Amino acid sequence: MNIRPETRKLTFLGVMLAITFILSVTPIGFVPLGSVSATIIHVPTIITGIILGPLYGLVMGTLMGIISLVNALTRPVTALDPLFINPLVSILPRMPIGVVAYYAYSLIKKILGSKKIGQTVSAAVGGILGSMTNTILVLSMLYIIYVKDLMAMFGIESEAGIRVMLLTIITTNAVIEAIVAGVLTTAIVVTYFAVNKSNLIRK
Repeated sequence: MNIRPETRKLTFLGVMLAITFILSVTPIGFVPLGSVSATIIHVPTIITGIILGPLYGLVMGTLMGIISLVNALTRPVTALDPLFINPLVSILPRMPIGVVAYYAYSLIKKILGSKKIGQTVSAAVGGILGSMTNTILVLSMLYIIYVKDLMAMFGIESEAGIRVMLLTIITTNAVIEAIVAGVLTTAIVVTYFAVNKSNLIRK
Protein backbone atom coordinates (compact mmCIF):
# COMPACT_ATOMS: atom_id res chain seq x y z
CA MET A 1 0.00 0.00 0.00
CA ASN A 2 1.49 3.30 -1.16
CA ILE A 3 1.18 6.28 1.18
CA ARG A 4 1.10 9.68 -0.49
CA PRO A 5 4.13 11.89 0.28
CA GLU A 6 1.92 14.66 1.71
CA THR A 7 0.26 12.17 4.05
CA ARG A 8 3.67 10.99 5.24
CA LYS A 9 4.75 14.58 5.82
CA LEU A 10 1.63 15.44 7.78
CA THR A 11 2.03 12.28 9.86
CA PHE A 12 5.64 13.16 10.61
CA LEU A 13 4.60 16.72 11.49
CA GLY A 14 1.92 15.37 13.84
CA VAL A 15 4.44 13.13 15.60
CA MET A 16 6.87 16.03 16.05
CA LEU A 17 4.05 18.22 17.37
CA ALA A 18 3.03 15.55 19.89
CA ILE A 19 6.64 15.19 21.05
CA THR A 20 6.94 18.96 21.43
CA PHE A 21 3.82 19.07 23.56
CA ILE A 22 5.05 16.23 25.78
CA LEU A 23 8.45 17.90 26.20
CA SER A 24 6.81 21.22 27.08
CA VAL A 25 4.59 19.85 29.88
CA THR A 26 6.94 17.31 31.47
CA PRO A 27 10.48 17.38 32.90
CA ILE A 28 11.60 15.36 29.87
CA GLY A 29 12.00 18.64 27.99
CA PHE A 30 14.86 19.71 30.24
CA VAL A 31 18.22 17.94 30.37
CA PRO A 32 20.05 18.52 33.69
CA LEU A 33 23.71 19.39 33.16
CA GLY A 34 25.26 20.06 36.53
CA SER A 35 24.04 23.40 37.86
CA VAL A 36 22.03 24.22 34.73
CA SER A 37 19.37 22.57 32.56
CA ALA A 38 19.24 22.63 28.77
CA THR A 39 15.81 22.75 27.18
CA ILE A 40 15.28 20.45 24.19
CA ILE A 41 11.71 21.55 23.45
CA HIS A 42 12.80 23.16 20.18
CA VAL A 43 14.66 20.08 18.88
CA PRO A 44 11.59 18.52 17.13
CA THR A 45 11.15 21.81 15.25
CA ILE A 46 14.78 21.70 14.11
CA ILE A 47 14.43 18.07 13.00
CA THR A 48 11.19 18.84 11.15
CA GLY A 49 12.86 21.65 9.22
CA ILE A 50 15.84 19.53 8.21
CA ILE A 51 13.82 16.46 7.20
CA LEU A 52 10.69 18.03 5.69
CA GLY A 53 12.09 21.32 4.44
CA PRO A 54 11.66 25.02 5.29
CA LEU A 55 7.89 25.28 4.83
CA TYR A 56 7.14 22.52 7.30
CA GLY A 57 9.87 23.89 9.54
CA LEU A 58 8.04 27.22 9.55
CA VAL A 59 4.74 25.53 10.36
CA MET A 60 6.32 23.51 13.16
CA GLY A 61 8.00 26.58 14.62
CA THR A 62 4.67 28.39 14.61
CA LEU A 63 2.96 25.47 16.36
CA MET A 64 5.75 25.33 18.93
CA GLY A 65 5.22 29.02 19.62
CA ILE A 66 1.49 28.50 20.06
CA ILE A 67 2.20 25.75 22.61
CA SER A 68 4.50 28.16 24.45
CA LEU A 69 1.78 30.83 24.49
CA VAL A 70 -0.88 28.40 25.76
CA ASN A 71 1.46 27.16 28.50
CA ALA A 72 2.15 30.74 29.56
CA LEU A 73 -1.59 31.34 29.80
CA THR A 74 -2.63 28.15 31.53
CA ARG A 75 0.36 26.94 33.55
CA PRO A 76 2.89 29.72 34.24
CA VAL A 77 5.93 28.44 36.12
CA THR A 78 8.46 31.29 36.17
CA ALA A 79 8.19 35.05 36.58
CA LEU A 80 8.92 35.44 32.87
CA ASP A 81 6.01 33.27 31.72
CA PRO A 82 3.40 36.10 31.68
CA LEU A 83 5.55 37.91 29.13
CA PHE A 84 5.15 34.95 26.76
CA ILE A 85 1.43 35.60 26.48
CA ASN A 86 2.51 38.14 23.86
CA PRO A 87 2.75 36.28 20.50
CA LEU A 88 5.62 38.58 19.49
CA VAL A 89 7.65 36.83 22.19
CA SER A 90 6.19 33.32 22.20
CA ILE A 91 5.38 32.69 18.52
CA LEU A 92 7.24 35.07 16.18
CA PRO A 93 10.79 34.17 17.34
CA ARG A 94 10.05 30.44 17.02
CA MET A 95 8.87 30.60 13.42
CA PRO A 96 12.35 30.75 11.79
CA ILE A 97 13.90 27.90 13.85
CA GLY A 98 13.20 25.10 11.37
CA VAL A 99 13.88 27.37 8.39
CA VAL A 100 17.34 28.33 9.66
CA ALA A 101 18.10 24.71 10.55
CA TYR A 102 17.14 23.54 7.05
CA TYR A 103 19.23 26.09 5.17
CA ALA A 104 22.23 25.63 7.48
CA TYR A 105 22.01 21.85 6.98
CA SER A 106 21.60 22.18 3.20
CA LEU A 107 24.48 24.66 2.83
CA ILE A 108 26.99 22.61 4.82
CA LYS A 109 25.90 19.41 3.09
CA LYS A 110 26.40 21.06 -0.30
CA ILE A 111 29.92 22.05 0.74
CA LEU A 112 30.93 18.76 2.37
CA GLY A 113 28.91 16.34 0.26
CA SER A 114 26.37 13.67 1.10
CA LYS A 115 28.65 11.06 2.61
CA LYS A 116 28.33 10.21 6.30
CA ILE A 117 30.78 12.84 7.54
CA GLY A 118 29.10 15.54 5.47
CA GLN A 119 25.66 14.60 6.70
CA THR A 120 26.84 14.37 10.31
CA VAL A 121 28.47 17.79 10.32
CA SER A 122 25.52 19.29 8.42
CA ALA A 123 23.01 17.96 10.94
CA ALA A 124 25.12 19.19 13.85
CA VAL A 125 25.41 22.69 12.38
CA GLY A 126 21.67 22.75 11.62
CA GLY A 127 20.89 21.74 15.21
CA ILE A 128 23.24 24.31 16.72
CA LEU A 129 22.11 27.23 14.56
CA GLY A 130 18.45 26.31 14.94
CA SER A 131 18.86 26.33 18.72
CA MET A 132 20.75 29.64 18.73
CA THR A 133 18.04 31.15 16.53
CA ASN A 134 15.46 30.27 19.16
CA THR A 135 17.44 31.75 22.06
CA ILE A 136 18.69 34.91 20.37
CA LEU A 137 15.34 35.87 18.84
CA VAL A 138 13.33 35.18 22.01
CA LEU A 139 15.73 37.18 24.19
CA SER A 140 15.85 39.97 21.62
CA MET A 141 12.06 40.29 21.60
CA LEU A 142 11.97 40.24 25.39
CA TYR A 143 14.47 43.09 25.45
CA ILE A 144 12.76 45.14 22.73
CA ILE A 145 9.27 44.86 24.20
CA TYR A 146 9.79 44.33 27.92
CA VAL A 147 13.11 45.93 28.87
CA LYS A 148 11.47 48.10 31.56
CA ASP A 149 9.62 45.11 32.98
CA LEU A 150 12.85 43.10 33.06
CA MET A 151 14.62 45.93 34.88
CA ALA A 152 11.92 45.97 37.57
CA MET A 153 11.72 42.17 37.73
CA PHE A 154 15.45 41.64 38.26
CA GLY A 155 16.18 44.85 40.15
CA ILE A 156 18.53 46.14 37.46
CA GLU A 157 18.70 49.92 37.16
CA SER A 158 19.79 50.33 33.54
CA GLU A 159 19.03 48.93 30.11
CA ALA A 160 22.75 48.25 29.74
CA GLY A 161 22.52 45.93 32.74
CA ILE A 162 19.73 43.98 31.07
CA ARG A 163 21.80 43.69 27.90
CA VAL A 164 24.70 42.27 29.92
CA MET A 165 22.35 39.78 31.61
CA LEU A 166 20.90 38.60 28.30
CA LEU A 167 24.35 38.38 26.70
CA THR A 168 25.49 36.25 29.63
CA ILE A 169 22.57 33.87 29.03
CA ILE A 170 23.46 33.66 25.33
CA THR A 171 27.12 32.85 26.05
CA THR A 172 26.40 30.29 28.79
CA ASN A 173 23.07 28.44 28.88
CA ALA A 174 22.35 29.09 25.21
CA VAL A 175 25.67 27.59 24.14
CA ILE A 176 25.03 24.47 26.24
CA GLU A 177 21.52 24.14 24.79
CA ALA A 178 22.91 24.55 21.26
CA ILE A 179 25.45 21.78 21.81
CA VAL A 180 22.78 19.45 23.22
CA ALA A 181 20.49 20.29 20.29
CA GLY A 182 23.34 19.63 17.85
CA VAL A 183 24.05 16.20 19.36
CA LEU A 184 20.39 15.14 19.45
CA THR A 185 19.67 16.49 15.97
CA THR A 186 22.68 14.69 14.52
CA ALA A 187 21.76 11.37 16.10
CA ILE A 188 18.14 11.51 14.94
CA VAL A 189 18.64 13.01 11.47
CA VAL A 190 21.55 10.73 10.50
CA THR A 191 19.63 7.68 11.71
CA TYR A 192 16.48 8.78 9.89
CA PHE A 193 18.23 9.27 6.55
CA ALA A 194 20.14 6.01 6.98
CA VAL A 195 16.82 4.18 7.30
CA ASN A 196 15.08 6.26 4.61
CA LYS A 197 17.88 6.44 2.06
CA SER A 198 15.58 7.51 -0.75
CA ASN A 199 14.59 10.65 1.22
CA LEU A 200 11.07 10.35 -0.22
CA ILE A 201 9.47 12.23 2.61
CA ARG A 202 10.85 15.59 1.46
CA LYS A 203 9.85 15.10 -2.18
